[in-house]
Amino acid sequence: MDIVTYEILRSSLYATAREMKLAMMRTAGSPIVHSGGDASAAVFDAEMQLVAQGNDIPTMLGSAVISTRASVEAIGRDRLRPGDVIVSNDVYLGGGNHQPDVQFTRPVFVDGAIVAFVMTRGHWSDIGGQLPGSYTTQTWDVFAEGIRIPPVLLYRDDRPVEDLMTIILQNTRDPAVRLLDVQSQYAGCVVGDRRIAAIARRHGPAALAEAMRRALDHSERLMREAIRAIPDGTYEAEDELEPVSGPPGWPTAPIPLRVKVTKAGESIHFDYAGTGAQTRGGINCPLSVTCNSTWFTVKAITDVTIPINQGCYRPVTIAAPEGSVVNCSFPAPVVAGNTETSPRIIDLLLKALAPAMPDRVVGQSNCGAFSGLFGGMDPDEARVAATGRRYVGVIDPHAGGMGARATKDGVNGVRVYVGNAGSTSVEIIEQTSPLTVEEWSLVPDTGGAGEWRGGLTSRRVYRVGYGEATFTACGERGIHPPLGQFGGAAGSTFVCEVRRGEAVTHVPAKGSHEIVHAGDVVLLQPAGAGGYGDPRRRDRARLLDDLKDGYVTPEALTRDYGLTPQDAAALCVEAADV
Repeated sequence: MDIVTYEILRSSLYATAREMKLAMMRTAGSPIVHSGGDASAAVFDAEMQLVAQGNDIPTMLGSAVISTRASVEAIGRDRLRPGDVIVSNDVYLGGGNHQPDVQFTRPVFVDGAIVAFVMTRGHWSDIGGQLPGSYTTQTWDVFAEGIRIPPVLLYRDDRPVEDLMTIILQNTRDPAVRLLDVQSQYAGCVVGDRRIAAIARRHGPAALAEAMRRALDHSERLMREAIRAIPDGTYEAEDELEPVSGPPGWPTAPIPLRVKVTKAGESIHFDYAGTGAQTRGGINCPLSVTCNSTWFTVKAITDVTIPINQGCYRPVTIAAPEGSVVNCSFPAPVVAGNTETSPRIIDLLLKALAPAMPDRVVGQSNCGAFSGLFGGMDPDEARVAATGRRYVGVIDPHAGGMGARATKDGVNGVRVYVGNAGSTSVEIIEQTSPLTVEEWSLVPDTGGAGEWRGGLTSRRVYRVGYGEATFTACGERGIHPPLGQFGGAAGSTFVCEVRRGEAVTHVPAKGSHEIVHAGDVVLLQPAGAGGYGDPRRRDRARLLDDLKDGYVTPEALTRDYGLTPQDAAALCVEAADV
């Protein structure tokens, strides 16, 4: 195959994945999908190897390497026919990442043979379970986290399997909106099917298969070259994972996280031996999530321009003890392992690899989705009449700080690592729910001091308009702050409060829910991020800009950056003159 034809075919695969994602966002019912983009799409070859993906959600796409094969093998390849769609969200039977992320897998047939598979995955705003939003960590087992869907056929010959559809939808709190999400993911699969089939008919199935094979081999070759540049050696790190705040009798000790990284030549091995056993509460990671976190880290510290597909992961091997918090066994709950524990694994790996690649690592980051979830009945009769929905659930992922880098400050108010969906816009929240967002701001001094400053976190404050509702917070770094690199200071920890008049309830990062009523105020503030390098070496001009922008307070100049009171006062005068 000539290089021009190959590049046309390869680029067409990535374009197909992007178009599938857009089809989902334009038709989904959940704001977290159509506004926040918490959805992904990918193309797999006939042997279920990931060959192309969109610039979507890394935690969905890495785990799909495992879940797509599990879905097809569970149904049986020989049973599949055109127009079929497999649905699955089960971590244990389907290789998923957590139950709110639901995967659709569709075979692409040309001339009676499977030439590819296409996959869509979306975060459903509710999947049933113990609490509205399906996102509490205070769960005894996986059954409390929502309906488990093993790999089963949801569409047969492009027609929904109605009885199964009814069972799934009626086990969620807003079935009408869930139906829109189902149809959006089906639409994404149909778009992918049509595009891949058209490519195969134009160029031939053999040419398509050859382009897929070359794409995998090309990414593998580039990744091996990038890994070869890492100094050979063994690198180790350890950290502690914060436990779930549970009732009396629940574990209260931190869970150890440990890794040994062995780099030799063009391959790299990660061994998580010594990591603590799986624990009570939904912070455990299935193996698919730990693999994805590891693959993500390798990609991030090497060469981000390498086309992402399964070939990138071939030089990487992983060992994770079964029954541990990084490879949990049934029926351990997992909902926040995907969003809160997974970034902690990435920070652990960056800590281990910092001596080998100091210019590629960053200070520790906010490490979580920091979702605020509300669920209850809408008292606004006009909105109920307009939407036809009495029950209203809101899931709002938040933005914290990203760690500072070797040559740049961290990023303010951003989702990091494997969960890069956007926060829900204020306009959508206030238009569709009985909530008012009274504040959305960056919080000064929450980024760790350093020669390069850690990113600031953001704060959202809601005023409740529900007559009565549940509020659940799910976050990370409520106890252990995000540390800096090479002398950089730590960022701030997670803060969440419910204010009822003069009374203030402090909500832990990993705990139960609160009942809120009209007039209550909820503050949610994710963790900040660590700095990079000695704060005393920060450039004076950058400190001046920080003051002007409100990123640091005058008190931080002496406390965090080591300025004398006289120099700090002079800098404040200069900032005030602008």
